Amino acid sequence: MQNFEQIGLIPRSIVRTLQRFLKQIGLKTDLFAIYEFRVSRYIAIASLQCFCFLIICPWVFQFFIRFCIFHFIPLTPEIFINFHQQEQAFSKVQTFSQQIYFETLLKSGGMIQEEHKIFQDYFLQCADFYHQQSITIITNWILDFTTILFFLFLLIISTPQILILKTFFIESLLSLSETTKCFFLIFFLDLLVGFHSSKSWEIGLHALIEHFGISQNQNFIAFFISTFPVLLDTIFKYWIFRYLNKISPSTVATYQAMIE
Repeated sequence: MQNFEQIGLIPRSIVRTLQRFLKQIGLKTDLFAIYEFRVSRYIAIASLQCFCFLIICPWVFQFFIRFCIFHFIPLTPEIFINFHQQEQAFSKVQTFSQQIYFETLLKSGGMIQEEHKIFQDYFLQCADFYHQQSITIITNWILDFTTILFFLFLLIISTPQILILKTFFIESLLSLSETTKCFFLIFFLDLLVGFHSSKSWEIGLHALIEHFGISQNQNFIAFFISTFPVLLDTIFKYWIFRYLNKISPSTVATYQAMIE
């Protein structure tokens, strides 16, 4: 007695064809997931390499230029290269003179010869200190200028890698949760343009002025601190309204709710 297969409403050939099609779709899905994982891994590795390349290469280049300056290019500038150094030296000498004069009044007997020797040694120390400071300032100008040019050269020759790094950075930011993105946004805004940021700007500006040996102007410093953070705050608010609101409106809504 022969066994007959049951005949359904849909022919078995069509069912088998659909099953093979679904298996192929599943296989393609797995292959696509593997391909997507490989692309993501390549982007992450390339971004890390580009970031390290842009950080380490300028540092090594600056170290090499500094070595060449101190060993092959002798710098013999004047003792003072700006008026601010002269004011500092005069203030130190005046304070030291008053201290020595007060100490000689407390001591009995003539101390003219010893006092002259003390003044001479102190003047030589001041001259050597400000001479070394002038050398450091000139070296800073040379190092920073050449390093900036070298960094711009790296940006030009690494344009494809920088595009990959930019894509990776944007995707990493967008993958964060809304509260995390708002936390970083509020943190950096308060750090740069917050109520207590003026003191940080003042300290940073003084450090930059001393680094390049520029004569300090208190009026300019006060004007810069009172206007530049306001300008940055306006730019950030415009960026949030114009661009971030299009890219991630939920982040803007969460940000507004957090600051309120």
